[in-house]
This record gives sequence, structure tokens and C-alpha cells, in this order.
Amino acid sequence: MKNKVCKLTRDKRIRIRVAEDELIVIDTAASLVNKSRNAFIIDTAVHEAQNIILSQGIILLDDARYLEFLKQLEAPLQNVEGRKRLTNLKPEW
Repeated sequence: MKNKVCKLTRDKRIRIRVAEDELIVIDTAASLVNKSRNAFIIDTAVHEAQNIILSQGIILLDDARYLEFLKQLEAPLQNVEGRKRLTNLKPEW
């Protein structure tokens, strides 16, 4: 099976100002991973944003769904192989 490559259309612009020292650090890091400054900044910002979003762990449920959620959390694990497969998956991003 071939990996599906999804090329994003980057048509939005972000303009930022940085200090010379910050630019040197960014350019140095980008060159170490063989990326352009823009690619490095975008990749790093998106990665950090995803980590922040994922770290929030907020789940909003009504009372009935919350009780069902707790029941499922406390139930014995039925599909050990499925859990192992899921924990080994790497997110597409």
C-alpha cells in the first residue's frame, strides 16, 4: 500500500516580527533539520498547537452519557489486541 501524500494549499499569510537573536536561533534549528525557515516555523507551530489541544482533555457530556462513560472506563478490557494496535498508531499529522 502506498502512503497517501496530502499537499496542503497554503494561501493564508501570517506576518510576524522577530528579534535578530530569535531569527538566528530559528534559522539554525531549521538548517539542522534541513527545512526552510517557513516550513520549520509552520511545522513547529502546528505541532505545538496540536500538543496543546490534545493536552486539554476536556470532555463535555450530559449526566446520562457521563455515567455511561464512567461505566465503560471501569469495565474490564475486552480487546487487548485492539488496544495494543491503537497505542502503536502514529497520528497522521
